[in-house]
Amino acid sequence: MRKLILLTSTLLLFASISNAQRGKRYRHEAWFGLGATSMLTELGGGAEEAQDLFFDFNGKASRYALAGGYRYKLNEVLSGRINLAYAQLHGSDALSKDLFRQSRNIIVSTPVFELTTVGELYFIREKFTNRYKVTGIRGALGSSLSAYVVGGVGAFYYNPRGSYNGNRYSLRPMRTEGQGFAGREDIYSRFSVCIPMGIGAKFSLSKNLSLSFEYDFRFTFTDYLDDTSASYYDPTEIANANGGIGTEKGDAAAYFSNPRIRVGDVYVGGTDPSGSSQQRGDRTTNDTYMFAIIGLNYKFVSKKSNRPKF
Repeated sequence: MRKLILLTSTLLLFASISNAQRGKRYRHEAWFGLGATSMLTELGGGAEEAQDLFFDFNGKASRYALAGGYRYKLNEVLSGRINLAYAQLHGSDALSKDLFRQSRNIIVSTPVFELTTVGELYFIREKFTNRYKVTGIRGALGSSLSAYVVGGVGAFYYNPRGSYNGNRYSLRPMRTEGQGFAGREDIYSRFSVCIPMGIGAKFSLSKNLSLSFEYDFRFTFTDYLDDTSASYYDPTEIANANGGIGTEKGDAAAYFSNPRIRVGDVYVGGTDPSGSSQQRGDRTTNDTYMFAIIGLNYKFVSKKSNRPKF
């Protein structure tokens, strides 16, 4: 029995050292993935008033995302990664069951180009070989599955767009909430910073290939992914700043500033009896978007040998 325990321990130790050495040959990895994305903003959502994070999620607003990048494995539990991504975000009050949102009737699509750098911390370590499996003993060597948490920082470009009479318009230049007008805040930037945080898993297919699934939130520093943040502004002034009433662009700008419709007895937007502008968005919280990506990962094998030289 003691010999069996000693033999088993020796095999596990040798396999662990071998796995660590072999891992140095697999430090470099490229990946590409596709999946779904959704933004959590003032628009759309569920049956209730706007809520934070996934409590306001509406799957009908999900769109596609493409991503890829480079991974460098620092050791058995830590990796660094650089990512490029493109996402087509979408938000629509028509998808909500809340009557006030339906009446507000804002519909926005926002393409996003993103660059992030993140770190991966593996709580189930990645295995590089199936060679040393010991029957009846579970552990990192007995599974092709690895899992990790991820976090980092990134920057992205976004451009909210809307449709009017079959034509697509960028909404930022139209200043749909009176940005830049007297008494209003400045026009927002199309560039912002995000903090990606999430969890992922990888499944080895061979010594070079693996499949991965990753789910991330992007916490941003902007409230204008959906071009909606503050309160309504006089649509006539907005139209005049975009060519005037009666012009295609002027009429489109006036519409985007307040596209409200009547839903039952609900008809939101405009001004209240005192003449003050009513709330259009919620400027107390920034917008968030998320990715769910299935990826294919390829390891580049170093030709450097770790065998001892004699």
